[in-house]
Amino acid sequence: MKRTICRLLVVLLVWTPYQVASAGMVATDRAAASDERAVLNGFLARSEVLTQLQSLGVDVATAKARVAALSDEEARTLAGQVAAAPAGGVYSAGIIAIILIALVAWAIYKERNPW
Repeated sequence: MKRTICRLLVVLLVWTPYQVASAGMVATDRAAASDERAVLNGFLARSEVLTQLQSLGVDVATAKARVAALSDEEARTLAGQVAAAPAGGVYSAGIIAIILIALVAWAIYKERNPW
């Protein structure tokens, strides 16, 4: 069992993403606002959203101009609503849970049925 857990930990360590950081001076309000606006602009760049906007008679350039005109608080609220929408957010916690459950089940199986 110890060997299996060690192997599992080594595999998880290899899968751990490495991030490279870069330093620079950025104002807090500007960084937060740019993140929300990037989320909203990314949402507007999706083809499904573009076709839906066009079917409703909204010009894409007008929608992008309105996103640029939002205040920081409005952008933060709207980005939160987009991320919380059923089809708009990413459900990474569920994927990680499924992978961990599968790995634990595999470890238990291998412990009971060695090669």
